[in-house]
Amino acid sequence: MIHLICPNPALDRTLLIKKFVQGTPNRPFEVREFPGGKSFNVAYALKQQNPDAEMCIHTIIGGHNGEYLRELAKEKQLKLITTKVNQNTRTCNILVDTKKKVIYPIYEQGLNLTNDILETFTQTLIKNLRDNDIVVFSGSLMKGMPDDYIADIKRKIKEKNIIFLVDTSGNPLIEAYKSRPHLIKINNEETLDLFPKKRLDTINDYHKLLLTQSHIPYFIITLGDKGVIAKMKDDYFYVHTQKVIAKNPVASGDFF
Repeated sequence: MIHLICPNPALDRTLLIKKFVQGTPNRPFEVREFPGGKSFNVAYALKQQNPDAEMCIHTIIGGHNGEYLRELAKEKQLKLITTKVNQNTRTCNILVDTKKKVIYPIYEQGLNLTNDILETFTQTLIKNLRDNDIVVFSGSLMKGMPDDYIADIKRKIKEKNIIFLVDTSGNPLIEAYKSRPHLIKINNEETLDLFPKKRLDTINDYHKLLLTQSHIPYFIITLGDKGVIAKMKDDYFYVHTQKVIAKNPVASGDFF
């Protein structure tokens, strides 16, 4: 089972507008609604590749928006393992001006995470893990989670041989790196969180860095328009695709 960690979900609403005009009613010609959050984006990518993939999303929901998010997830055949709270789940709107090809992301503040909520969420996650399951942390840790949260989870369940995949940044990345996860996926800027004294100007510099990471089986570094370099066990790859015009870059890192 693949366990996707998403404590801070959102009801995502994309409003398509032919021309966004200031000071007058703007009526979208289409509205799309999705369960949103970093790990939901990961789930969409996994479902696209393998509709039968066994996965679940661990999340925290509440109020009318939370129940609606649950309904939308069910429609998309996404299994949720939820921690329920009183606070209404946030809504995130993305206004898309289809004529100017401009987006306006409007994101509400997320849940006020208390120690009690975090403890319930954590214990629910641990209770549902089985030997050889996969745990995926995608994106920044939720405000209120300690920097060593990923490493602490790994310590608590080490006897179950759980595989950890990590895509995060800052101090949580540094702490997770120390715990030696199975996979790390970061971008070139986040690489400097781990190796602030390294000079990484060329692809060869990144390759030399990855050669020193034998303790991490899979290590992927995205390099923006320069492509991606990756260590896949004992093999190393550098991929550079042709340039494309991005319609909307939101969630592209999660999908990757």
